[in-house]
Amino acid sequence: MTYSPRKLEVESVERAIQVWTKDLPRPLVDLSRLERLDLFAAVLLVLLARRCQEQGGRLRVLLPRKEAVRSLLAAPGIARLLREAVWTEEAWPELGPSTTLVDLVEVGEEEGVTRLVDNLVERLRERFPLGEEGTNFLAGAMFELFQNIPQHAHLTEDDAPPFGVSGVQELEDHIHLVVADKGVGLARSLSTTPHYRGLTDAAALDAVLVRGASRFDRPGRGGALRRIRELVLRNAGALFVRSGTGALWQAEVEWVVEEVHPFPGVQVSIRLPRRLFE
Repeated sequence: MTYSPRKLEVESVERAIQVWTKDLPRPLVDLSRLERLDLFAAVLLVLLARRCQEQGGRLRVLLPRKEAVRSLLAAPGIARLLREAVWTEEAWPELGPSTTLVDLVEVGEEEGVTRLVDNLVERLRERFPLGEEGTNFLAGAMFELFQNIPQHAHLTEDDAPPFGVSGVQELEDHIHLVVADKGVGLARSLSTTPHYRGLTDAAALDAVLVRGASRFDRPGRGGALRRIRELVLRNAGALFVRSGTGALWQAEVEWVVEEVHPFPGVQVSIRLPRRLFE
């Protein structure tokens, strides 16, 4: 009997990760009964599909029956990255009329980061009367996180080439920004600095997000995730950062670091109230 969840969102995707990764490189992902899917879970599907390809397999997907869920998978960026990378028992859903924004882009080389950020911010401007503060917040957060993918996800020639994705989702009461990679993770990135060698994934998350630790010695480099955490805190948002076997949750003033099922790389979810942009 396959695992067939009803919800796959930031708060409920952990069980799915445990089941999906057990059968690599050819896991069966049963989305047929799915009633709710958010951008974070869709991004994890993209990363999982890429891992399957790299290991000589292919992700198998039973597509959702609910139209609202199918429409998220049909969004241009998600469809482009998933449609050819997975096996499905039926044709991939086509994008229909939509009143919401979902955009997903691939992040690889550092030289293209500025262009990607500008394009995503411009897409948001088309939908919202973004004020100066909201625009600067999103652009700054995206730029910092995008840069982390080519800078931290790939350290040596033996590591897989940097691959990450970033997306923005418009929802009824908030904007959801997701930036994720399947690279070496925070603990290994920090381990290039002797002072931080031997940290667990949970300890690395605490060091980076709470204390502002970085593998860079030069002034002005590093500390991006800590700055983003503080900005989210000041703006009554919600933050989830996952790296290896560690995860940090922050909602308003409460935050906790805990152990989770292992998954390569760093995955970040930022949810901000829509009132910041309207």
